[in-house]
Amino acid sequence: MLKELCVAFLAPRKFPSLSRVCAIALVALLAGTSISRAEDPDEAYLTIYNLVQEGDSLSATGKKQEALDKYRAAQAAIRKFQFYHAGWKPKLIAARANYLSDRMTALSAPDAGSSSETVRSTGGSGSQSQGQTAGRVEALPAGMSIKLVDAGAEPRKELRLHPSAGDKQTCVMTTRMGMEMKMGETSNPGMKLPGMILTMDMTVKSVSPEGEITYDTVITDATVSDEQAALPQVAEAMKDSLGKIKGLTANGMMSSRGINKGSDIKMPEGADPQTRQVMEQMKDSFSKTSAPFPQEPVGPGGKWEVKMPLKSGGISMEQIATYQLVSFNEDKLVTKNTLTQRAGNQKVENPAMPGLKMDLVRLTGTGSGESTRDLGKILPLKTSMNAQSDAVMAMNTGAQKQEITVKVSVNLDLESK
Repeated sequence: MLKELCVAFLAPRKFPSLSRVCAIALVALLAGTSISRAEDPDEAYLTIYNLVQEGDSLSATGKKQEALDKYRAAQAAIRKFQFYHAGWKPKLIAARANYLSDRMTALSAPDAGSSSETVRSTGGSGSQSQGQTAGRVEALPAGMSIKLVDAGAEPRKELRLHPSAGDKQTCVMTTRMGMEMKMGETSNPGMKLPGMILTMDMTVKSVSPEGEITYDTVITDATVSDEQAALPQVAEAMKDSLGKIKGLTANGMMSSRGINKGSDIKMPEGADPQTRQVMEQMKDSFSKTSAPFPQEPVGPGGKWEVKMPLKSGGISMEQIATYQLVSFNEDKLVTKNTLTQRAGNQKVENPAMPGLKMDLVRLTGTGSGESTRDLGKILPLKTSMNAQSDAVMAMNTGAQKQEITVKVSVNLDLESK
C-alpha cells in the first residue's frame, strides 16, 4: 500500500498537483523570478486608482511623505500594469502616469519636506522600518518583510542588480530527491528519485532608469538521470512530466533588489490539462520565491532576513530565509543561506485521492546552502542547497483517522554562465 501511495504522490496522472517533483525543481530554477498570474485589468486598475486616491488624501492633510509613498506604489503598479495589459485603455493609463509624475515632482521639491524615506511594513512580527540610504525605497509584496540583522564590516555597499538589455544566461540545474512515508505504524523503506536535469535560457529584455528589469525565460531541455534505486514507474512518470515542461516560456519583471514584480508563463503547445493544472497550482509558490537584497548597505559578515507567506501543494506556510554575506569583490558576492518553513493545522487536498480533504497536523522544513552571484546578472552563477521537510497528515479511513508522515529531502545544484 505504501509503495502505491508513494507512486501516487509522484505520478501526474494520478495526482496532477504532485508533479511537484518538477515543481520543486522549477521553483529553485526560477528563484529570484516570479511566476504569478497577471491580475484582471479591471481589478489591477482599481488598485492603482485607490493608491492615487489615498495619496491625494494624505497630501491634502499635509502628510507629504506618506503621500509620496502611496504615489510611488501607484507608479510601480502602473509600470506592472503597462507590462501585462498594454492594450487596456492606454490613454487613461498614460494620464494617470502623468498625473503621478506631476504630484511626485511637486511633493519632492525642496520645500516639500525631508527627502529621507521610511518603509513601513504592516506584516505583524515582520514589521520594521528601513531608512533609505540612496535611491528610492520600493514597496514590498503583501506579507513580505526584509530585516537587516547585521550590517557587517566595512567596506559596505548597497547590493543592486544591474544587468544590461540583451544579456543572456544559460543555466543548468540538477535536482535529486528522496522520500520516506509512514502510515500509522507501518513504515516503508526510503525511496530515491531519479535526478532531474533542467536547462534554461534567460534573456534580459529591458532595464528601466529606476532599475526595474524585464526578462524572458525558456526551458530548452529537461532530462532524467539514471538512478538504479528509483522505482521504474516513478522514473516513467517523471520522464513524462519533464517532456511536457520542455519548451515552457515565461516573462516577468523584478527590481534591482531582486524583488519580484510579477510574471506569467506560457505553456508549450500541446500541453495536456494535467500539466496546465500543475502550472496553475505552482504559480503562487513561484511568485513568492525570491532572494531579495536589503535596502541598506552590507559588508562582509552582514546578515539579513526575509519573511514571506507561501502556498505550495495546497498548504499555506511561512518561510524565513536568512542570508549572510561571506565576501564580495566588485560585483561578485558569496552568501551562505539558511531556510525554515512551517505550517500549522489546516485542511489540504489528499494527494493520493483528489477530492478528499486531509488534515495537515504540522509541517516543518529546513535548508542550508551557498550562492555565488554577479550583480551584473539575474541568475546566480552557482548555487547549492540541501533541504529537508517533515509533514504529518491525518485522513479518515472509515471510522478511524489514519496518520501519515512524509519526509522529503532535496539536493539542488545550479550553475549558469
